[in-house]
Amino acid sequence: MTHPKVSIIIVNFNQKELTLGCLASLKKISYPKTETVVVDNGSQDESAKAIKSKFPDVQLFQAKDNLGFTGGNNIGIKKASGDYILLLNNDTKVTQGFLEPLVEDLEKDPELGIVQSKIFVMDKPTLLDSVVSYQTLTGFLFHKGYLDHDKEEYKKFMYTFSAKGACMLVRKEVFIAGLLDINYFAYFEETDLCWRAWVMGYTVGFEPRSIIYHKMGATSLKMKSSFVHFHSFKNRIRTIIKNSSTFTLFWMLPIHLIVSVGLSLYFLLSGQRSASLSILKAVWWNIWRLGGTLKLRSRVQAARRISDREIFSRVMRNPSLNFYTHHLSLVKENLSRDRKA
Repeated sequence: MTHPKVSIIIVNFNQKELTLGCLASLKKISYPKTETVVVDNGSQDESAKAIKSKFPDVQLFQAKDNLGFTGGNNIGIKKASGDYILLLNNDTKVTQGFLEPLVEDLEKDPELGIVQSKIFVMDKPTLLDSVVSYQTLTGFLFHKGYLDHDKEEYKKFMYTFSAKGACMLVRKEVFIAGLLDINYFAYFEETDLCWRAWVMGYTVGFEPRSIIYHKMGATSLKMKSSFVHFHSFKNRIRTIIKNSSTFTLFWMLPIHLIVSVGLSLYFLLSGQRSASLSILKAVWWNIWRLGGTLKLRSRVQAARRISDREIFSRVMRNPSLNFYTHHLSLVKENLSRDRKA
């Protein structure tokens, strides 16, 4: 096996201990040719000082302000010198040989643009955080294997519509059509990138031989659910507008908007005004900035090499209604947590 250089990019914001733990796990990996780039988003907890002291070989870049997950990663991508780019969350810990299978997949298949690891829950290591994510008719993702136990079906390579941003190896050429969308700040940015990769003619995969552990909610639990809802809905709508073909846009966007506004009305009638308002703000944000989104859409569509019909035939699934009601219950739990905080 050849060993092309891999640039490992980690973004940190006031999570010193988590980032140090992630870096410590990377010191034990067996892959011989890597560089580690950490972008600190203006942390106030002396993260940068600790990283410099304990990991002097790490390339550390300090932003003055919090640029979000997308802004921080974009700095890292620009600074990276590797053949492949690994986007790795700072709230993860990797296993010794996690990188070799990912590189092997990209090396043997030039059409594979992005590949993710098998991700277990750090605090409950018998449960899976992520396996594969499929597109649905509504524009919401169906996460197969979420919080499931490991099974035989999860022990084979599979194609996925969207890789999990916690750990995914990206072919550098995928970024030719653009870096992560700076307007996203956080949430759904990996789906935007993966859909773009599919449009460009690449595939996106899940590699079960590569194993890491992710501390779920380490970042999102510190944020109000209204913030999470706003960015999630905002970015999902923008992603559909930018990346879908004209035919897909005319049927998926109306369905998605109807469901989104319906959810907003449901939350309003349930007394969850902040969640309702967040969704409406997300819709309005996209209306107000439609011109800029359409310019980016033109760039993505100019790079199109494959139809959405071909993409969806491989990575679209339509789960039962139970899938949506379950996720709605999770949202309500987060809202209840906010009120108690």
